Amino acid sequence: MGYSLKQSDFKKEKQGTEFTYFPDAEWDRYPFAGEQDAKWFREAKYGLFLHVGISAVGMVDISWSRTTHKLPDPAWGSCVSDAEYDSWAKQIAFPKFSAEEWADMAKKGGFKYVVIIAKHHDGFHMWDTAYSDYKITNAPFGRDYLKELIDALRSAGLKIGIYYSKRDWTHPDYEPVPVKDAEAISKPPYFKMKNGKKWYLTEKHKKYQQYMFNTVRELMTNYGKIDLLWWDAEYNSGMFTKEMWNAEELEKMVRTLQPHIVINNRAGLPGDYDTPEGHTGFFQNTRMWETCMPLGKYWAYSPNKPKSVKKIMTQLINCAGGDGNYLLSIGCKPDGSIADNEAKEIREIGRWLKQYGKSIYATRGGIWRPTKKYASCFKGSTVYLHVLSSLPFTCFTLPFKSNTLKSYSCLTGEKAVLKAKNGKLHVAVFNKKPHAYDTILEIRLGNTPNMEN
Repeated sequence: MGYSLKQSDFKKEKQGTEFTYFPDAEWDRYPFAGEQDAKWFREAKYGLFLHVGISAVGMVDISWSRTTHKLPDPAWGSCVSDAEYDSWAKQIAFPKFSAEEWADMAKKGGFKYVVIIAKHHDGFHMWDTAYSDYKITNAPFGRDYLKELIDALRSAGLKIGIYYSKRDWTHPDYEPVPVKDAEAISKPPYFKMKNGKKWYLTEKHKKYQQYMFNTVRELMTNYGKIDLLWWDAEYNSGMFTKEMWNAEELEKMVRTLQPHIVINNRAGLPGDYDTPEGHTGFFQNTRMWETCMPLGKYWAYSPNKPKSVKKIMTQLINCAGGDGNYLLSIGCKPDGSIADNEAKEIREIGRWLKQYGKSIYATRGGIWRPTKKYASCFKGSTVYLHVLSSLPFTCFTLPFKSNTLKSYSCLTGEKAVLKAKNGKLHVAVFNKKPHAYDTILEIRLGNTPNMEN
């Protein structure tokens, strides 16, 4: 799962399950979001991914901890029995949940948008749907979690994204692969049809598609303006296809109800942006992209130690330097509160962004491609060079053939010397503090920025 590409742009180094190529004609007729509608997403850079559902009761990862995964998903190991996992739907109470506190944390954390899990693969609805009894309003919590959260986040000035999994391991009609004529295999696409038969849409799954249209219509109708739709259940190997979801009609409905929405690429269609998962995406300035990454060990909350602030900061900077966004995932504890240590890290990053956010927000990636040592972003004729080394002294040389150096300064207070000579930029940074996350050099060019590598 990751990148959508046009067939005529085929490159040998971009092959495998992370890349899906679409025929030129299909790509060209796809109704991409307009430049103005997508502008906020390109400039946002930093989003919060709220992986919250019934798995919070057991403090395990959402959905994947449940034992049974229906075809074409393979059984990648079990953690919690179906009976125990599903029983949490009758226990989810979240007595300490506060949408306003979550929204305040997101705002102070420096996030520009929040993507909320509405329904994950376990099929539990985090809103008051009319099309299922398996929902948050029938749990002890008893309220429309999604509505409360959207209202609070919108009041805080944040853009709203909704995550919807087309997978559904508990819905009785979910059958994207015809079970009687298919069998599981160990490699992508994880199923094969028996006796030379071709894949076909079963009557059961047609009913599921109707349910899916109804619930997505609810989400796109009952909660005001939705800025982003985050599909899930895409695996770029034929495991899931657009026909399994009637995806073209599904997205047509979505864009009719929410004309300004931005949609990701996990419905078997090109989508408006790419979705590398669990790793920083590669440099790409011709199409929007977003890396999603859990703060802790799992997408949802668990008691395990989260990633360090330094690691999250480095990943965020490298995403911005690659001309993409960074979507950081957290969950909540069984009582509906955000873990203190995770909230503390989020606020620490937010304080850094409040001071240095101009080097991240509303920038474009470049003029140098990011590495482990540095990343760069630019805005107008100003380039922000992020030096990621933790050493008290560091020096390196960058190509500098297509730009001219006008002046420079160090935003983070270290001593720095830059010299442009013979098509190279020599960079030296002194007196870096041991615990500093980043050294930011503000480089003012005498020209419109040009890529150097």
